[in-house]
Amino acid sequence: MAKPAVPLSAEFVREHHWTAFQPVLWMGALLLGSGTFHLAWMALTGADWNGPLSLRKPGLFGVSAGLTAWSIAWVMTKLHPHRLDRWLACGLAGGLLLEVGLITVQQWRGVPSHFNRTTTFDAAVEVVMLGLVLLVTAGIVWLTLRTCWLPAMDHATAIALRGGMWLLTLSCGLGIMITILGERNLAAGKLPEVWGPAGVLKYPHGAALHAIQTLPILAWLLHQLHVPRSAGLIHAALWSQVLFLVHALWQTIHGRARFDLDWVGGAIFLVAALLICAPVAVIVQALFSFAGALRWRSASRNSTTN
Repeated sequence: MAKPAVPLSAEFVREHHWTAFQPVLWMGALLLGSGTFHLAWMALTGADWNGPLSLRKPGLFGVSAGLTAWSIAWVMTKLHPHRLDRWLACGLAGGLLLEVGLITVQQWRGVPSHFNRTTTFDAAVEVVMLGLVLLVTAGIVWLTLRTCWLPAMDHATAIALRGGMWLLTLSCGLGIMITILGERNLAAGKLPEVWGPAGVLKYPHGAALHAIQTLPILAWLLHQLHVPRSAGLIHAALWSQVLFLVHALWQTIHGRARFDLDWVGGAIFLVAALLICAPVAVIVQALFSFAGALRWRSASRNSTTN
């Protein structure tokens, strides 16, 4: 006779919190520190922002990967716990750390980190980076699927978590797609980062990449400020992110630069901007009300004391 399923112990559930993912937090901090250092170095030295040899890449990749590593740890504390979560989180953060590390090494060597197979070493670096991207993407897809069955939580937080993870998954898929299209351009003797006359291939990839940070932060602020109907406001923010991604895809597919707007791209961008204004305006209003209440309490205490 089969034994009944044993529920997860209270000790395991308690461990399934931030402390269980300390290595991930440290790797995220290292990535953020490296990215911040490179961006600060560029600002202090006046280094060129553009071009395949710019230190912009280790800077932006470091900050982006660090935030993503921290977000992965946060997401895992919100999911139904699994005994392999700690290993999965460390594997994902480690993959991001290795990828950014290879990008950084190549930039300091003075060679492009992407679309570069000039030497055997350069080709090997590119293959390893692609493998890491595929592994990290697979892990993110698995986490995203698990968000379909969330434990009980605030509705706005659930929307932010699910929406942010699906957009992160889509962004990872677009990252793989732009690599394929870049290789196609390179084989045709064109610039690998440009599509058509002036489309920026990486624009759609980055358009909604950080929704997994922005949406949960908005949900947290709305919850802390006790804003009613916060789920509707998070829905508005989510649709804003989706439409901004659609705008980026429209611009790139039609070979237009980021801000070379036609009426369609401009209209999509405008609607996305208007949608995000709703939750931001409510949060600002709530913060002013909270500050006013604090001043009133302080004044009341002073008058009582006097």
